[in-house]
Amino acid sequence: MKNKAWDILTDDEQVSLTLSIQYSKSTWQAGEIMGKAHYKYLEINARAKTFFKIFTEYFEKTNNLIIPEGVALHNDVAEFIRLTLVERLGYREAIKEMGNNTPLAITSARERLLKQYMEQLAEDDNPLANELCDLILDFDRWNNFRILPPSLQEPSAFKRRNKTRLLKHLKNLKNLHEFHIDRFITRFRAKNTYSKPLYLPLVSDTFIQGYDVIKIKRDKDIIEYLSNEFRLYIFDDKDEADNYGYLVESYLNNNKKDCKHGQAFWPKYRTIITKAENYNNVNNIIPRRKNLEKAFKDLDSKVINNSLKDILINSDAQKRISKSDLWTI
Repeated sequence: MKNKAWDILTDDEQVSLTLSIQYSKSTWQAGEIMGKAHYKYLEINARAKTFFKIFTEYFEKTNNLIIPEGVALHNDVAEFIRLTLVERLGYREAIKEMGNNTPLAITSARERLLKQYMEQLAEDDNPLANELCDLILDFDRWNNFRILPPSLQEPSAFKRRNKTRLLKHLKNLKNLHEFHIDRFITRFRAKNTYSKPLYLPLVSDTFIQGYDVIKIKRDKDIIEYLSNEFRLYIFDDKDEADNYGYLVESYLNNNKKDCKHGQAFWPKYRTIITKAENYNNVNNIIPRRKNLEKAFKDLDSKVINNSLKDILINSDAQKRISKSDLWTI
């Protein structure tokens, strides 16, 4: 049975589903058969299940079209989406395939065009345009490599990969120049009589205790500026802001970091930043997609398992699995 969602999966993704669903292999067994490290197999399998699910549901709504009828896009943007999502090319390979004449070959133009049309898709009254926007964002965060520019990227679906992103946020905070800190205090500080302020935790050696919490004005432009330009977290609750400042300062200024210290820090850090007033802004999350993590924690087994049964019986993926490997595991 022809299934466009199945055809989009890479060879490794198809094999991982064949091993786990048809042959009921454990993650350790499947990883050994595929010659993949366990963590790598888990990523491949999770990506395969997610892509099969989201593309199956998407194509059911769009009559197997990657660009739905009635959705207007720049021709080069539409081709870029097809090459990266359907053909599974990296963005550099996709641009090379499109030729040097495409404006997407220029980094600034690519970011500008993709941002323009992603915003257009997100705000379109056509629900299928919104579906395409969500498909691209989900693909980018689950894929093995990014296709969107950093300014459009949501957090990766894999915690291991998010650590690099979160470290950049910490580096931004740690490396804030005194000039910027003074500027924030001078321009954004709210007076004591200001009602409903927000709280900006800052970590710097300029403060006696290594960090401080600045009461700032609740202003949209200020929030966007601190979120987009500096990736700084702002809190609605003073105690949460203080907890964040203390946690980060303790971690950054600990000269004897070890694995146990990091294992204790990162879960607390990931939890506390979700309480920030501007968490969505800092992480490029569209408000309606705020609960996207919950949406993927329990993938629809009916969509995945039942839809795959007929496909796997005659799947080419089986031909890529050594029978001797199957019997020895």
